[in-house]
Amino acid sequence: MPGHVPGARTRLPNPRGAAPTPAASPCPSGDGDGGRTRCPGIYFGLLLLAALLSCQVAQVCGVGRSTQGPVFSQEPPRLVHFTNSTGVTVNCVADGTPTPAVTWTMQDGRPVEEVMGLREVLTNGSLVFPPFPANQYDTQLHANTYICRATSAGGTVLARPSQIRAVVVGDYEVQVYDQLVMAGNTAVLRCAVPSYVREYVTVTSWVHDDSFNIYPSLHGDGKYHMTPEGDLHVLEVGPQDGLSRYQCRTLHTLTGRAQLSHTPARIIVTEAQGSLPPRISERAGRVVAQAGSRVTLPCVAQGHPPPHYTWYRGSTPLTPSSGVWTVGGSLVLGGVGVGDAGEYTCVANNSAGETRFSAHLLVTTPLTVQVTPREVQVDAGGRLELRCHVSGEPVDTVTWFKDGVTLRSGGRMRIRPRESLHVAPVDPSDAGVYQCAATYGTDYAHAYAHVTLGAAAPQLVYRFIEQTLQHGPAVSLKCIATGTPTPHITWALDGFPIPHSHRYLKGQYVSAHGDVISHVNISSVHVTDGGTYSCTAENSAGKVVHSARLNVYGPPHIRPMGQLSAVAGETFSVTCPASGYPLHKIIWTKDGVRLPTGHRQRVFPNGTLVIEQVTRGTDDGQYSCTAMSRQGRSDTQQLTVRVMVAPEILPFHFEKKLQQGTRAGVACIVSTGDPPITFTWQKDGRDIKGSEDISTSKMGDYSNALLINNLTAQHSGVYTCTAANSWAKATHSASLDVTVPPAWVVEPSSANVALGGTVALHCLAKGFPNPTVVWRKETVSGEFAGVATGEGGVAGFENGTLLVSRAERRHEGRYLCEANNEVGAGLSKVVTLSVNEPPWFAVRSQRQQVVVGATATLSCEAHGDIPLKLVWTRDGAPLPALPRYELSEREVDTGQVTELVLRSTHVGDSGTYVCTATNTHGSLTADFHLLVQDVPGPPSGVGVEEEGSRHLTLTWTPPEDSNAPISAYIVTFTSHDSQPSQEGLFGAPREVTVEGDQRRVRIEGLLPATMYVFTVVAENRVGRSQQSSPLRVKTQEEAPSGHPQNVRVVPVSSTALQVSWEPPHENLTHGTVLGYYLGYKDDSESEGGAYNFTTVGVDSVGVTTATLAGLRPHARYSVVLQAFNSRGAGPASPPALGTTLEDKPGAPPGHVTCETVTSSSVVVTWSPPPPRQANGIITNYRVTYTQMFSHEEGRTGSVVSEGLRATLTGLKPWTNYSVSVAASTRAGEGVQSLALVCTTEQDVPEAPARVKAVVSGPRAAVVSWAPPLRPRGRITRYTVHWASAGSRSMPHTRRVGPHVTHLTLHDLPHTTHEVWVTASTRMGEGPKSSVTVVTPSHTVGAGIWAVGGNLTAAWKEDVSLPCGAVGVPEPVLTWSHETLHIPESHSRFTVQPDGTLTLTDIQRSDSGQYTCTASNHHGVDSVTYNLTVLVPPSAPSLHVTETTASSIRVQWSVEDTGGASLQGATLHYRSAGGEWMTAEVEGSHRAYTAKGLRCGTLHHFYLTAHNHIGTSTASSTVEARTKGRPPEAPPQFQFVTSNSSQATLYLAQWSDGGCPISHYSVQYRLAGMSHWTTVGSEIPPSRTYAVGGLDAGERYELRVTAFNSAGATPAHYKVITPGRGGTGMGVSAGGGVWGGAAPTSPVWRDPRVLVPAAVSALALLLTVTTVCVCLRRRPSNTPRQKEVPEGVTSSGEEKTAMQAREDVYTTVRRPPPAPPQSTPELRDHNGEYSEEDIYPYATATFQLGGGSPPPPAPPSPPTHSRPHSRGQNGFTALVYQAPSLHDVDSPNLSERESRPSRGGFPYEGSETEDYGSVLDAEARVPPHHRRQRHLRTRSPAMSGSPKLRRPLPQHLHQHTLRPARHPRQ
Repeated sequence: MPGHVPGARTRLPNPRGAAPTPAASPCPSGDGDGGRTRCPGIYFGLLLLAALLSCQVAQVCGVGRSTQGPVFSQEPPRLVHFTNSTGVTVNCVADGTPTPAVTWTMQDGRPVEEVMGLREVLTNGSLVFPPFPANQYDTQLHANTYICRATSAGGTVLARPSQIRAVVVGDYEVQVYDQLVMAGNTAVLRCAVPSYVREYVTVTSWVHDDSFNIYPSLHGDGKYHMTPEGDLHVLEVGPQDGLSRYQCRTLHTLTGRAQLSHTPARIIVTEAQGSLPPRISERAGRVVAQAGSRVTLPCVAQGHPPPHYTWYRGSTPLTPSSGVWTVGGSLVLGGVGVGDAGEYTCVANNSAGETRFSAHLLVTTPLTVQVTPREVQVDAGGRLELRCHVSGEPVDTVTWFKDGVTLRSGGRMRIRPRESLHVAPVDPSDAGVYQCAATYGTDYAHAYAHVTLGAAAPQLVYRFIEQTLQHGPAVSLKCIATGTPTPHITWALDGFPIPHSHRYLKGQYVSAHGDVISHVNISSVHVTDGGTYSCTAENSAGKVVHSARLNVYGPPHIRPMGQLSAVAGETFSVTCPASGYPLHKIIWTKDGVRLPTGHRQRVFPNGTLVIEQVTRGTDDGQYSCTAMSRQGRSDTQQLTVRVMVAPEILPFHFEKKLQQGTRAGVACIVSTGDPPITFTWQKDGRDIKGSEDISTSKMGDYSNALLINNLTAQHSGVYTCTAANSWAKATHSASLDVTVPPAWVVEPSSANVALGGTVALHCLAKGFPNPTVVWRKETVSGEFAGVATGEGGVAGFENGTLLVSRAERRHEGRYLCEANNEVGAGLSKVVTLSVNEPPWFAVRSQRQQVVVGATATLSCEAHGDIPLKLVWTRDGAPLPALPRYELSEREVDTGQVTELVLRSTHVGDSGTYVCTATNTHGSLTADFHLLVQDVPGPPSGVGVEEEGSRHLTLTWTPPEDSNAPISAYIVTFTSHDSQPSQEGLFGAPREVTVEGDQRRVRIEGLLPATMYVFTVVAENRVGRSQQSSPLRVKTQEEAPSGHPQNVRVVPVSSTALQVSWEPPHENLTHGTVLGYYLGYKDDSESEGGAYNFTTVGVDSVGVTTATLAGLRPHARYSVVLQAFNSRGAGPASPPALGTTLEDKPGAPPGHVTCETVTSSSVVVTWSPPPPRQANGIITNYRVTYTQMFSHEEGRTGSVVSEGLRATLTGLKPWTNYSVSVAASTRAGEGVQSLALVCTTEQDVPEAPARVKAVVSGPRAAVVSWAPPLRPRGRITRYTVHWASAGSRSMPHTRRVGPHVTHLTLHDLPHTTHEVWVTASTRMGEGPKSSVTVVTPSHTVGAGIWAVGGNLTAAWKEDVSLPCGAVGVPEPVLTWSHETLHIPESHSRFTVQPDGTLTLTDIQRSDSGQYTCTASNHHGVDSVTYNLTVLVPPSAPSLHVTETTASSIRVQWSVEDTGGASLQGATLHYRSAGGEWMTAEVEGSHRAYTAKGLRCGTLHHFYLTAHNHIGTSTASSTVEARTKGRPPEAPPQFQFVTSNSSQATLYLAQWSDGGCPISHYSVQYRLAGMSHWTTVGSEIPPSRTYAVGGLDAGERYELRVTAFNSAGATPAHYKVITPGRGGTGMGVSAGGGVWGGAAPTSPVWRDPRVLVPAAVSALALLLTVTTVCVCLRRRPSNTPRQKEVPEGVTSSGEEKTAMQAREDVYTTVRRPPPAPPQSTPELRDHNGEYSEEDIYPYATATFQLGGGSPPPPAPPSPPTHSRPHSRGQNGFTALVYQAPSLHDVDSPNLSERESRPSRGGFPYEGSETEDYGSVLDAEARVPPHHRRQRHLRTRSPAMSGSPKLRRPLPQHLHQHTLRPARHPRQ
């Protein structure tokens, strides 16, 4: 056995002298009857249940399950290509036991997940890619590599990776390009396929002149050769080849779509000037071909003279043969083999030089892989070796996999070389599926081997642990083991079998996963149960042991040990079975002597005795074991040891070089060992069973013989003898090799092969050693010589096969195959290879062209084995017997030639003539294509496919085929001008030549609106055809090519410019000029930005004038003009610049600051207003300042400065001033800045006011004073000065705080004293006050020291008026108000004990003089206060002064300010039904403009004013309406057009009434129906809107409602959709069909004329009748309200709209409707309405990015349509401005961002309007009296008065345009 050493000895399990323990049953049971009856039932029940479950899963207890690894029965393909329209399902099916699970992963291992609608994984393992739209293509899904894997218990196997490629089906074009070739050389035409489909498109053939197909061929036809790659080689080109056209035909391999190249190509043949050396355009490269395929190596050179070609393989020149030949300069290899690979060189030379081209040919053979052995079982710890056999070449990679995981060298695994896999030592995890995969490019091959585990040593997956317990509880010990084969678990206690006891229960079973579960349960632990328990798992591969102690508290106890056997020469070990815990020590004795007694004996603390090198006679005997505790308790038991001897085998071996059929044998002899001895034999690890060939025999008690009677190859192997007794065993192995002579597996046989074909001669033999196969070929001398492989098309393989590729004559002969392994004589056999030559042609296809009447000669040369027969046929039938057909034959050296001559050829002779060559080996045909050519016929069907103003596209039908391709078409045309030229009516003819493959031509350079006559002629190589029938066509008009002239821009005001111009030159208008697009933009700051365009109609005079209004003041504008006609707009004129006049600045200066300089001056600085709001050149700035007081109006002044700084002087110190700055231009002063408060510096104060001194005692006086009237700063102190009158000494002073206003002076002498007071600020002490005198005396009369004065108090506050008095006796105080005494019981006035009068909740009526009088019998004194009570202002008076579309200006006045200056006002306003909004206004302002209001909406206003006391009551509420009115509907002819299925609404034609239109509602119904169908109720403003889904030939009513903030306006329109056959675009109200064709039947038969005429006649009759009845009845003047039927609007707006329509269309002179107030006369002096009145809708304002003008107006009805209505005939100045039909928007398209709102100003009356009746007045004014916002026509002489317009001469009419205001602005 491998791995075993001869003579090795193995110890057997020792029963230790006890009775053998029965093996545990696979199904658990008890250990005896007593155990079963006495064990607790719960343990037995649990074990039985577990065993039953395990048995049910495993089917048979203890028996493993057989598995078979997964194998693919249907493997997915390597390449999966599909289209997005078809989808694909990739199947993957695998078999095995158990059934494997099939999954898919990406190449990187990620699992494939389902993607809804794009990728699915079915439960059967199929991968599905459903069809998907092109926009859902995902490269991660549809262009990736997927791998199918099958997994089961036997392992995982991978399928070949599948490259999934989804191709999105789409259109593609194949092109062939013209080639420039010198005469005599070879032309190469290639089919250019787009790269994104090149992989799936193949070239199947080439089409020559639409009639001749060229297919791939081996030899070509002598003129054309199509290569396998799809290239077409045209040999020896001449001038005639330049007349032909070539197209390639391709096939899409996925869709099956065949397609011709888009345009034919031609060969442009040139003549060389002098000699030119050859030049090859090909580049050196590598050509890869599969074995057996045909390869063309192109070599095409250009030179003069035409070059000669020579090919080399390596350095050996190649000569033509049956397998190798040249076509032109290209080398063709028919059926290449591996031996043909190498370097090929083409040499092209002529008299001027030579050039070379090299190509390396690589021949590939399909890859195949085999892995040996396919199935292998290996034991754990053994060695695994797998080999990968790869055939085919070349090979890029060889990769090993294990269960789908890539393997790499390292650790136990070694892959070296890459075809060999070695694993050692084998681990149980190494079982599974091993794969070897080989790749080259997209070629992929793989094979796999299943490796199973033969035997694996057991492993414990669960172990019990050591435990320490008290006496009594139950214990369970468990071990779980796994291994192959299934291991068996035995238990031992201290090395001895488990004791027999009813308390012990053992069980063992195999789980469903193959694990062995064994346990020992002890129901009640005793001290005797303690010890070391061990579980041993063992199988044939080994065993594993686990031990752990169970400690039970108690005294020492030793279980009986009995007798044990020891093997001589080995180590003996025994453990004392002691229990009890804790134990102090365990000792061993032998014959009463304590061990150890020598070095061979060792005793361990756990009681284990070890004896090494056991010796018989010394170590056998009686042993004693004693266990002791620390308490002195002990126990002893005896052990008897008997020493036995193990067997030993003498070495043996087999003889060398034993041959098959002989005999062999060996003897196995045991030299030593105790009997009884048993012998067993194994071969290669398996037991040898007796058979006829192998036998064993016993030769006494100590020997056994093995004998093989007849040796064969199957007997080779390793033989092992095993000798065993009851205690040990020994083995010895020897190898036997049997040599076997070769024997045929595949015996060689003779073969035949066609010339140029491939044949394989097989020769396969077996034997030992493997025989060597050698091929030899018979020479001329009769000898057999070795065959040279690898060259000449001959290749040899390892399996003995000889492959001959491109068989030639030299390969024919006798071949000898020899197989020899040096055993015996070997094998050999001679076979014959015959090379047959079937018919073949040097040229298999030819083409010949002749002219009608000429002679054609077809020559057919065939080669092959004779006899050779040649036959001519045409269309599968023999040739007719005609005298014009002549046949002849002749023989040549290598074959036979037959010629067919056709004289006086006709066109009918054209066709394919087939030459068939036949011999005994087969037949072959050659095709000869004959074309008899004639002059073409004239083209037909000449017509116009597409027409324009300067070009026409003509088409025609080619003439019938005359077998000659049309080389060109000649188109001749002449012009027929509307005005005769000097040469006559027609211009000089012109010709245009068109390629023959074209069927149309675009004629350029024509003149607009000009008649032309066209004819077409066809031409081929034979001649020209007759002319086609003439075609007369008139070109269309085109947009003007000239711009308006002499554009001038003159300013009119600060917001208006006048533009005047002259029309373009007449020869540049290309039609009637219908109007002008006037574009303007602000050019003040930059050159960027887009022009805003508006439209101006034309008048009958050449000069036109328009006024641009609403511009920015003092801004430079760039103005351009474009003239337009029915075809569009012409170029823009050069920009003309104009600057509006200056205006007042629209914004105040910014960054206003002030800086204090002195107490009387400040410096104010500012920055200029924003440039865009300066509205001119700033000339100066005005600084206005106002002194601010708390209770009175301030004082105002102003300073003018030309700079950005001004100094204000003459101001009061310590005073607040309100400062604002306004900028001025030449037009006036602008807006003031917000008020800024500035404060001057402090100064010394004025003297205190009203100084007073009264005597308060004999030597005392009280001095009092009032603060200075002008403190000029913050008072810091007062200083009281006093001195004796007339004294010159320094006065006395005393300082007091700033809040003290009286002081008592003491110790004054009885003299007169002068007293005065001064005040001080931080700037110093001010002047002294007036001097008052006081003379102290003993008599103190009544005196009041309070100074009184003026006092101001706020309304409803409390005021105290002090009245400090002195006097002896104390004076009596009384108070009076305006001379009226104030009683003590006053409700609000109270006199305090100190004399102070307190006034509570003061009212304005409390103002006035208050006097306090003090009196005693020495005197009387009084003091007076002037009290002013300030109150909130009175209610303001509010009124409206001005309104616009988005703002309302109000003014107010306040009659009573409450005694204080106004600090501000609060304006409250809201729209009707809206929320209130507020605006705060400064106190100095008396007007405010509320902006951003809704257009045409009623608003409410009220105002409150406030001062620092409080807020006034609210003013009365006033109402005002912003200007604007509901939208105005356009007339039918401007608004709606229709075709057979939809109506187009030109929403832009609605007038917005001055308020932007927010949305539209569109409804329709069939005429006569009552139900309306709503198309959209919230349609945003856009240029057009399409109402689709209409039926052809029906009448519809449309109801369109436009909404803006001012209201809604409904309008009704009638539409007739034309029938399916008609081309009309819609029916207007007048019945005219625009764009319709001229009627082909009489007008009176047309229902569209007949029905309206009948209806009109009936209506006229009814009208006359009604008038007559009404005149007779003459109804009363009392108006009666009539019911309005459904769908009819009776609002004032609709009435005025109908009135406007009548005004536009009628020319009857009638007075306008009388408005309720005086209305100006708007008719001119002729009685007709002015131009403004008849042009209300000819306005459009555009604001396009990039300055593009608006789209052109649609064309007027053509001249051949029905006559205009009466209104239109009288309306020559009207220009219809609706967008053209090709610009119709989708229903939801909005142009709100690019098209500003249109609409007109409301009626302009006097400056002050009646705000309560704005809408009524507006409704009563006809729409044609209201001027448009952006465009109004008027006379310059009318500009003086808005109400009176005087007629002007016709040539002075002009247009005033106002710029569009975008809603966001």
